[in-house]
Order: sequence, then structure tokens, then C-alpha cells
Amino acid sequence: MDTPIFQILRSLYKKTTYFSILLLILIYIFLFISCASYHQQFIEKDVIISQDRHVAVLPFFNLTAYPHAGRIVSDLILTELYAMTNFRLMDQTEVMSRLNTEDEDMESMMNRTMALKIGKMLKVNTVIYGSVTEFRYKRSLNEVPVVSISIRLLDIKSKRILWAGSKAAVGRTCWFCEDALTRLAQDIAHDLVQPIKAKKDEGITY
Repeated sequence: MDTPIFQILRSLYKKTTYFSILLLILIYIFLFISCASYHQQFIEKDVIISQDRHVAVLPFFNLTAYPHAGRIVSDLILTELYAMTNFRLMDQTEVMSRLNTEDEDMESMMNRTMALKIGKMLKVNTVIYGSVTEFRYKRSLNEVPVVSISIRLLDIKSKRILWAGSKAAVGRTCWFCEDALTRLAQDIAHDLVQPIKAKKDEGITY
């Protein structure tokens, strides 16, 4: 026959076990949500890599409240292009100088007509532009990074969009990472550029 003390201990054990299971379920759901992402791309890779590309990457249009998110993302895209393609990339300082602007981000939303005009002015055959729609920390059990980027590649001669992509992602919680937001943006930039990756020719310098 159970003593009153034993009954109390058994009741506490059941409650503790139930709480532990519930906590594990909540942690699993949180981790699943925190790694959620959306990714969509259209690309004509054969056309893109079939010719020499002299490319200008424009500062992305910043639709967020985060200062200079557009320039941050365009710099990350530029870095990935240097690493994964044979494009001749115009230096960002020269791009900004020729655009005659000191702003870190584009002042207005870029469209195909504007990109075509800028590409001709810069005397390149390809322009990459886009926008940043999310670049922030989302409040949860702890702050988690959220980034959303869209990108376009315009061929100046044909006036065609040969590459269009977008990706949104929610990163993992990182208690000791001050740069979690930039790291997530870097991962997204890498994933966006990856489909147009081409083998770098040895010995080529620009």
C-alpha cells in the first residue's frame, strides 16, 4: 500500500516527466521554425556563362529600417560572384562614383528600364540589381535574425532578365553572436549565387 509520501513523489515524477516531454516538443518546434526558409529562382545559366560578362553590381534597394542593408547585401553578392564566377566585376567605388551618389543604398526601387539605362552609362554588358525586404532581428524566446533578398541579372544587349531569384530565411538563435544577421545574409547570398557558379580559369586576373 502506497504511503502518502510515496504518492506525492510519484505525482511529482509524473508531472516532471510530462513537463520534460512538453519542453522537448517546444524546443523542436522552435528549432524547426527558426530554420525556416523560402527560396525561388529562375535562371538561364547556359546563356549567362556563354559569353564574357562585364558586370556592375548596383547597391540594392533597401526596403527595411536597417541602415545601409542594401549596400551590405550588394557587397556580399559581389564577394560571392568573385568567388564563384569568371565575371569581370566593376569595382563598387567606381560604380558609386559614376552614379554620382554618396548614398549607401539606391534611392528608388530599380526596374528593368532604369537598370538598362545605368548599364549603358557604366558601359557594361550586364547589370545585377535587387532589393532587401527584411534585415532585422525577430523577437522570439530570444532574438533571431531574419533576412529576405531578391536579385536580378539583366543582359544589356538583349534587354532580357537572365537570372531572377529570391530567398527569405530565419536563422538560428545565437546568444553570443553579434553578427548573426550578417552571417545569415551571407548564407543567403551564397545560396542565390550558387546556381550560376562556373569553374574559375586558372591564371586569369581582372
